[in-house]
Amino acid sequence: MRVTRQLLIIIMVASIFIYQQLKSNYPTKELIPPNSGPLKGEIKKSDTASSIKLQLQNFNDFSNLNQSINHRIAFRLHKLEDMTVNPPGIYAPLSCENNADLTSTLANEGVLDFKVSISTDLNMIFIGDSIASQLAQAFDSAALEPHYDYLSNSIKGTFSYMNKKKHICITQSTIRGGGGTAFMRNNGILSSNSMIRFHHCKHGSQAWGADLVASFLDNHHPVDEQPRRKGGGRSFNAAILKIPALGWIKDIKSVTKEKIMEAIDLVGKHFGAETVIISTLTFSNNVKTLNDWVGIQRVNEMIRQIARNWEFLPENDLSRVRWVLVQEFGNFTNQMIWTNAKHIGYDVDLNFSVNGWEGVRADFLLERLEQVSKFQYPHSIPMVCAKMPNSTNVQSCVCNKISPDGMHWCTPTLGPRYSASVACLLGCVYNGELGYLSERENSNIMNESVRACEDECNQRFMSLVPVDNDWIDDGVTIYSRPRF
Repeated sequence: MRVTRQLLIIIMVASIFIYQQLKSNYPTKELIPPNSGPLKGEIKKSDTASSIKLQLQNFNDFSNLNQSINHRIAFRLHKLEDMTVNPPGIYAPLSCENNADLTSTLANEGVLDFKVSISTDLNMIFIGDSIASQLAQAFDSAALEPHYDYLSNSIKGTFSYMNKKKHICITQSTIRGGGGTAFMRNNGILSSNSMIRFHHCKHGSQAWGADLVASFLDNHHPVDEQPRRKGGGRSFNAAILKIPALGWIKDIKSVTKEKIMEAIDLVGKHFGAETVIISTLTFSNNVKTLNDWVGIQRVNEMIRQIARNWEFLPENDLSRVRWVLVQEFGNFTNQMIWTNAKHIGYDVDLNFSVNGWEGVRADFLLERLEQVSKFQYPHSIPMVCAKMPNSTNVQSCVCNKISPDGMHWCTPTLGPRYSASVACLLGCVYNGELGYLSERENSNIMNESVRACEDECNQRFMSLVPVDNDWIDDGVTIYSRPRF
């Protein structure tokens, strides 16, 4: 994918010779481009340094910052062997560690061979199904310190199903930097009709409780001294929404623009979120036909259009979400499946720059192993197998490190890029000299800047584009911001 200089993301690598008066020796990279310059076309490694250099005083405490740029969220990339940060799958219920190694392409340097640590004073809530739970826990692993007791301190609600194994329903954590995360499990698209008085953690529930919303707002750790919301109540800064997978949604055609917009508005109204990130839908074994797959592409385009056309008019309703951002999670996972398919012998095109590439000759996705459980559709071979099996018998499939079951994802593999992309996207609206929180309408210039930053975050992290080696270095801090 091309990353052009016109995009509003620069990378700044701080020098240890600047700001010697600061006690910290943390260099910083800023993901923003200059508005003008001689370079055109793709950014090369030698072009990533900027003349603007600075240091963060303390990665763990943003309240002590004394910089001209307002930082609310930043992150670092670490080598896998760095034991000072959590492994990305430490809190995830599904493990793929004993599965076959990744293909040579996916194992290339800078693609999936790093982990992430995050520091922020923002408060955010993740909402969605069991896959959203996995991803929220991946983010928590990046935002919490090693040796943190997640079971005792963060898990607030569970339920048992079938094999009596406990499934996480509710979490809440205070994270590095003073912010907070929460997770609410919900297997439907949030609606006013599905809101009930008392929340119940149970398998397949599409209801959400007013009491749980109140509990989240009472227990999380607000950092804004002057809340923006009407009534002055506490609120989350952001919400990360995942539309449930097919299976919970019986017919992909039932997902409409109106339902998605209602869910966004409800997050603003009840959780106080000013920013909503929506993840695009992915392939899974619940995609039974090519028509299902076309429907998923339709919904993903619908999500992009909603975000692009979202309007915020403060004089009308301060409780409405101000920014809707898209996380191209579907693009990322599709690139992984296509790359694995090519490796094990399928005739697929890996040109991911062509518009609509996911829909071209996609019938290979439907090549399945035999069904082993009435509770699951048969697994897609290119999604779960590291080698082409010699039969459709499940035992002939050598499991890969992409998906353990055709529905969920191997968190150690995908978690770091997922977490970095969330941190990057939030930086697009919470980092910067001006920020976006001034009481004024979103101007065209502001919107274009945020959209360019959003696009860059997705190109950098929701893809298989390798990360530069000099990004993966202990102590190097990365943040994104729009430039107005």
